[in-house]
Amino acid sequence: MLAGAIALANLAACHAGDDASTTAPEPIETPVPGAAADAMSAAAPPPLLSIAVTHQTDNAIHEANAAAIWVNAANPGDSRIFGTGGSAGIEVYDLAGKRLTKVATGGELKGLDILPAFQLAGGPAPLLVALDVHTPAVLVFAIDPASGELQRRELRNLEITGAFEGLCAYQSQRDGEAYIFLAMDSGKLQQWWLQPAADGALTGRHVRDLNVASKVGFCTTDVETGSLYVSEDEVGIWRFNADLETESVPEIIDIVRFGAIMGEVGGLAVYRNQAGAALLLASNASEDSVHFYDINNDHRRFASAVLEGGAEVGRVNEAGGLAITAHPVGTDLGAGLLVAMDNDNGEGATNYKLVRWADVQAGLGVDAMSALVTDTATLPAFARVRPVVTTEPVAMPGDAADDPAIWVHPVDPARSTVIGTNKQGGLYVYSLDGAAVQYLEDGQINNVDVRYNFSLGGQAVDLVTASNLSDNSIAIYKVDAATGMLVDVADGAQPTEMSEPYGQCMYQNPQTRATYVFINDKSGLYRQWELKDSGNGRVRAEHRRDFSVPSQPEGCVADDEYGVMYVGEEGAALWKFSAAPDGGTEGKIITTVADNPALRNDIEGVTLYYGKDGAGYVIVSSQGNDSYAVYERGGENAYLGSFVIVANAELNMDGASETDGIDVISTPLGERFPYGLFVAQDGRNLMPMANQDYKVVPWESIADTLGLEKYSGWNPRQAVLRH
Repeated sequence: MLAGAIALANLAACHAGDDASTTAPEPIETPVPGAAADAMSAAAPPPLLSIAVTHQTDNAIHEANAAAIWVNAANPGDSRIFGTGGSAGIEVYDLAGKRLTKVATGGELKGLDILPAFQLAGGPAPLLVALDVHTPAVLVFAIDPASGELQRRELRNLEITGAFEGLCAYQSQRDGEAYIFLAMDSGKLQQWWLQPAADGALTGRHVRDLNVASKVGFCTTDVETGSLYVSEDEVGIWRFNADLETESVPEIIDIVRFGAIMGEVGGLAVYRNQAGAALLLASNASEDSVHFYDINNDHRRFASAVLEGGAEVGRVNEAGGLAITAHPVGTDLGAGLLVAMDNDNGEGATNYKLVRWADVQAGLGVDAMSALVTDTATLPAFARVRPVVTTEPVAMPGDAADDPAIWVHPVDPARSTVIGTNKQGGLYVYSLDGAAVQYLEDGQINNVDVRYNFSLGGQAVDLVTASNLSDNSIAIYKVDAATGMLVDVADGAQPTEMSEPYGQCMYQNPQTRATYVFINDKSGLYRQWELKDSGNGRVRAEHRRDFSVPSQPEGCVADDEYGVMYVGEEGAALWKFSAAPDGGTEGKIITTVADNPALRNDIEGVTLYYGKDGAGYVIVSSQGNDSYAVYERGGENAYLGSFVIVANAELNMDGASETDGIDVISTPLGERFPYGLFVAQDGRNLMPMANQDYKVVPWESIADTLGLEKYSGWNPRQAVLRH
């Protein structure tokens, strides 16, 4: 039976002369840092209306802190609320707040969260994860899908030390894996990867740390946007990217005293419904209120509420843990449920107050929020592949590795190599097992490419060219066919006459064997040279034409058979131009970042998969969402799908992210790569933490996942004209 009241302070309607009606409020923006600290307090109105809430829970005398809601899919009315009871362990409540049982754990529990579909040996199942701050330790329980009963599971290899304050869980849409974040008194958040063991236990792997300046009390995650929200007690609310292979720089959502939060921020929770509304709830603990932020609209504060339960229930004071579900969980809770921890329950013990979400919805106008959606930023569902080889990291820290090229051995394909640039110092040659077999300290080499059968001194040689930022030149090498090593054959410095040569790719006419190199700079300019035998065993470059794109490009690739080239204009579009030196200056846009939601700034690497009878694919590195988009090689270059490179736990390899250059080949390269391979620069090398490197994926992993062609007949030395 529902009783009590909730008083809602709707700040969006707080203007002089506003009509205190029940119409949906207009969204407001959180004040920017530097605004007067008391401006928000002065504008705060009295409660506008009261609506029903559930009665207080039957809590024990131990300290409440965090809560989690488990939805019983088969019988929603029999769902459960789990709460921490301090030294009492886990307390289990029904939807009316009645305590059903306690699960003793020892120690002192603070953090609590649910992984809804963890991949146990018998299939996906919900897990409850809890933080014991006394030991400290992480505890794991399987939730019986029918009864909600908890069964303790062993967790191995997750040993922690220090002062911990909270926990939240995350199941990634990007890689499908399960993670927990452990919040520390120091401001550090440890991210741990949870994996199932064959015997039903779990194992933990520490994968990275995130940091704010001071104590973190609570955190929560949003699966749809891949977000981790963190409450830094006396500072404010931060958002991090929750996925392992993402940028770790935080974004401020609200600031204590200079924003809407006054004094101290408490618990956090994310609400999402099928209509498209997405809210972040945050406890303004020192003001005994809860703020609502519109995730879909740059986290603008939508409203505030004071949870006032009347004489029977009492006000929620200094709210700690919050939990929300938008799922219907019974007749009286058809729109979902909000649970708030009450840190000051008068003379009674701390407890949890239950609020019908329908009442919140009616008071705040949350049901109208779907009309405010401007950019849901929902993560696309990309295919997942795993690397099988990681190269040795480059010698320089920071942004160093950039672009790879695959060289095919003329006799033994298993002895082929991957050539990778270190734009802070030189050029690497790697064997197919990732070992560095050569390093040339030739300058700031940015992008690299390879072509075959170039006539030099009457012999057919394989040429490798690269852009060199140290002297703004074109670096030129031949490959020693016996060893796979690179030999400098540039006829002196080959100047580009460009202020900052950047991206680079090669083109060869299959009929005449005329071989060309393209270099671009950050202005958008492309310059084409023809490579010529100088007659002294060396190669020179002769300028042929210029063309441009509107803004900064980098990656490019030429299709030798069709005589075209694809150009990535980083923040804008993928272009197609003629690769011929007399091909003019006009290009065609294949796709734009704005038109394809799978692309996110920047378009970086571009490569080409040669398929059977002129088929194949153009592949683009979408750096902004750490993915790789695939387009048809022919026709109108239709978009076919995207994939991401995720961690390979068995081989102790992280995935690839923030990728610059990529390359692919359909030539079989020994027993390990019977259909060729795909190689990507990895901008964040995490397992273990190291300088940047390159990740190698067998082509069949990508093809089987996306339903693409697996061709094993391509010989890069025997391209043919197809136009």
